[in-house]
Amino acid sequence: MVAIAGVALPVVAFATISGAAPATRQRDTSHTMLKATSKTFSFGLAKVAPKAGGGEPSIAIDPKGVLYVSYPSSPGMSFYRSTDDGATWAEGSIAQDASGDTSVNTDAAGKVYQSNLNGGSQPQDTLQVDIFKSLNRGQTWPVHGKSALSSSNSSGQPFFVDRQWTDAWIPPGKTTAQSEVCLSYHDWAPGTVWASCSFDGGKTYDVPVNVINDPVALSDSACDTIPGGTRIVQSGPHAGRIYVAWLAADPANPATGCNETQGTAFHSVWIAVSDDKGQTWTDRLAFDAGPTHDGSEIFADLALDNRGNPYIAFTMNLTNDQDPNGEYDTWVVSSTNGGVSWNGTTGGAAEPYRVSCCKGTHYFPAIAVGDPGHVVVAWLHTWTVTPALPTGKPDFTAQQNAIWRVVAAQTTNLSTGHPTWKIREFQRPMHQGSICTLGIACPPGITDRSLLDFIDVQVDPSGFAHVVFTASESPRGGLPNGIWIWNQRTGPGVGVGAHS
Repeated sequence: MVAIAGVALPVVAFATISGAAPATRQRDTSHTMLKATSKTFSFGLAKVAPKAGGGEPSIAIDPKGVLYVSYPSSPGMSFYRSTDDGATWAEGSIAQDASGDTSVNTDAAGKVYQSNLNGGSQPQDTLQVDIFKSLNRGQTWPVHGKSALSSSNSSGQPFFVDRQWTDAWIPPGKTTAQSEVCLSYHDWAPGTVWASCSFDGGKTYDVPVNVINDPVALSDSACDTIPGGTRIVQSGPHAGRIYVAWLAADPANPATGCNETQGTAFHSVWIAVSDDKGQTWTDRLAFDAGPTHDGSEIFADLALDNRGNPYIAFTMNLTNDQDPNGEYDTWVVSSTNGGVSWNGTTGGAAEPYRVSCCKGTHYFPAIAVGDPGHVVVAWLHTWTVTPALPTGKPDFTAQQNAIWRVVAAQTTNLSTGHPTWKIREFQRPMHQGSICTLGIACPPGITDRSLLDFIDVQVDPSGFAHVVFTASESPRGGLPNGIWIWNQRTGPGVGVGAHS
């Protein structure tokens, strides 16, 4: 099935701003305002697919520029591909008909990997991960990975699990049949983060390994974790290195305690690093805002540049010189030494880089990187300010009339330590009302979770960004319900990224 063709639609543009915005939050007049007709950073819109009861699409782009989108829906693992830079979309086959979460990746040979949180095709597989591999761009899915602990699913975890992420890498001299495919997720019991890898092209997966073992990381993660991605370095001196990121919540806020509702504040961002194929892990703090600050709006998204350096984008209600009002803004931290230091500070960034420029609320951050310091970040924005409750969590009642739009930002100088950003907001809204970020604990009828939990962005071989998102409950004049993609059409790219 082919979706509607992409059409260029008007946008609202913000001024290019400095990562160190003045405390008065005035517009940075030292940079040229981007106009809707500007050729420096423009996008075109296309519809990928019907919403079909689903949302939270993920995107991958293979080395030849073929785009793939996967999302959970009522039919199952909905899957679509585009061979014309995202303008039109064709439906692939459904690998599994019971779907909770999905993710999609490719390897350097262009083969496609799609993961699924099983809704229960068999009792023993309920809330376990299944990973499928396609050799023909999603027309069929002949490879179904099996765990060393289970012959019917890929995770083999004794606990129920949630929100899996994957990545794939072909070692030098190997083929896709020997690709390394790694999986991470968190569980529903101790709430820790696990990882396991396949070394035979996704056919069999090792026994899961707990990536959290540092005493400080264990303490910070004692309440709950939100996994933020798995990435494998594709080339260079650290090729094969594996990164896993997560948000951590500790018991420091007694108002919420420790539970599975995501009601506590997730105020620290962590990363685990493995150089021995996922057998052992070193935990490193990327950023800690301290108690009553919350980053679970909703994921801290992990990306690597084409030299293997990690970057993490997240939302947080910080109060500092960059954000004196403590709004839920979008931030980025990066490391050039495997996570030892972030934004130049050992043991976690002292100050993250603020990407969002303007008043309001900024949710669902997603990041993609090409050359070192060349970064694209996407998120959802409303001009409605969402205050924080005493727990640090958002007050969703303030969002009842909020109108949300998708935003993309680009910088080519993050490595200088003083990044400037080109920021563009799509004019037509894609949602009205609250966006609940409490996952399955969102109160039905009181809060809105129709978008589910995230959007995604990746960079194609020309360095252009593609932002995929869900539209739901839009106001008059907004986008109809569906899965949409915003494709960069003009302007500088960020360099060729590692494949996604």
